[in-house]
Amino acid sequence: MDLKKNFQSKLAVNLFLKDFVNYIKAGHCIFLFGDLGVGKTYFSQQIIKSFTSEEFVSSPTYNIVNTYKYNDDVDILHCDLYRLNSYDEVLELGILDNLNKKILLVEWPIFLEKIIKDPIIFKINFGKTNYERDVIINLPKNFIMIEK
Repeated sequence: MDLKKNFQSKLAVNLFLKDFVNYIKAGHCIFLFGDLGVGKTYFSQQIIKSFTSEEFVSSPTYNIVNTYKYNDDVDILHCDLYRLNSYDEVLELGILDNLNKKILLVEWPIFLEKIIKDPIIFKINFGKTNYERDVIINLPKNFIMIEK
């Protein structure tokens, strides 16, 4: 199922994601696609902030992976794979180990597209104004969401 969203502001993005995280569970992988500067990191940050009490959520551009504690059993991994060159480099990170105990947010997920089954996919595009974003969210078949 695809959701098509047009967000006119960052506030609209925040409000949607605050509700959307209620449907995300351990084991879910979220892929974020879009041009440089479109807001993949912003979307990831808002998802993480909605799950945790973190005030500051940094970009993983240089670290490649930032980990946040969701609860005693589940970690949220925010990954930026832009600088990686192969699937082997992804494996070395260990982000695919124990996926059922993680929520994985991946920017630039090109090396994982054929490996991860049924990810949640955000395709983020620039809109007509500075803060406008057109987003298509591909949801897996088994993803249950009751939209308000």
